[in-house]
Amino acid sequence: MLLSRVLAVFSAVALTLFSSSIVFGQDESDAAPGPLTINWDELLPDGEMEELARLYALSTAATNIDHFGAQSEQIGTFNVVEELIGETVRLPGFVLPLDAQIAGEVTEFLFVPYVGACVHMPPPPPNQIVYVLADRPIMIERIWEPIWAIGLLTSDQTHSGLGSTAYTLELTEVESYEY
Repeated sequence: MLLSRVLAVFSAVALTLFSSSIVFGQDESDAAPGPLTINWDELLPDGEMEELARLYALSTAATNIDHFGAQSEQIGTFNVVEELIGETVRLPGFVLPLDAQIAGEVTEFLFVPYVGACVHMPPPPPNQIVYVLADRPIMIERIWEPIWAIGLLTSDQTHSGLGSTAYTLELTEVESYEY
């Protein structure tokens, strides 16, 4: 009987330790929260996909592809998901450098959801492009390979020749994207 009580207590303690986020020597309030991992569709407010479909139907930009330098019209809105503003997020995507420096280093770039997002096709909507600013240069060896960008997300808008953005990310870290 005593043995069964001891095993029951041990099981309860073990279950509590392994199922909680308590680390020995720390409680939950001491642990630094990690970034919120999000995907591109989470940057779209409710109803935004329907609005994009309506805007594309009204525009001929989807059929006006010019591979010889003319920029296609960017379609979409600057609507943002307010709950994400001020959050540290982790987002996968591709880099479009705005300030290519020596040996592939960049401190300023547009972050996009798919490789090849550029001006000869309609750029993604403003709320599907993130302007990224890094305090120190990061190395981008191959812009066609995805990365994880981690940083503070704001709703600061930017405008460039490659497209306008509804979000800005203050970059704190870059991770390689593993398939």
